[in-house]
Amino acid sequence: MDTYVDDLIRKKPNQSRARRTVETLLKTTAHILVSEGSERLTTNYLAEKSGYSIGTVYQYFPNREAIVLALIDRQREHLQLRIQQVLESESDSTLEEKVRCVVRILHHSFSVHRQPQPRLVQALIRLASARGLPSPSDTAAGAIIAIWESEQGVQLNESEKFVLAAGLLEVLRRAALQGFAPL
Repeated sequence: MDTYVDDLIRKKPNQSRARRTVETLLKTTAHILVSEGSERLTTNYLAEKSGYSIGTVYQYFPNREAIVLALIDRQREHLQLRIQQVLESESDSTLEEKVRCVVRILHHSFSVHRQPQPRLVQALIRLASARGLPSPSDTAAGAIIAIWESEQGVQLNESEKFVLAAGLLEVLRRAALQGFAPL
């Protein structure tokens, strides 16, 4: 996990059993968010559903926002890995196919959190602002720009990169949050 998320974890899991515990807590958090909604996610409910005590949850995380941030960080790492695989693939994929693949990966990552609880989202935004957390979509935008520049043999300036990235990411975010099917 990144340093800023490590700062939110009370106890860093060093042993394999502790890492499995944190992984179970994160998987259970994801399951609750997807199947029951964020309003159902409390530390007590997470403890119950994961099979751990509330003390174990608090041993690793100070609150549910820290748990969700750790989950987001894990998803961000997974997203970056998948996009990097697309960029490094030796396939004969066209520009359109590569961009479409990155867009699908990004759309799926936005779709995971379609109906967030406003209070939780606001708390996460405040926390992200206070800590200066990076955008989870920077990697996807950078990948699309890299594909475009590589295939077209054109170097975009910073303004063009910003407009392309911001426009694409906002359209995908809104499409996912509105519930549109993956592209």
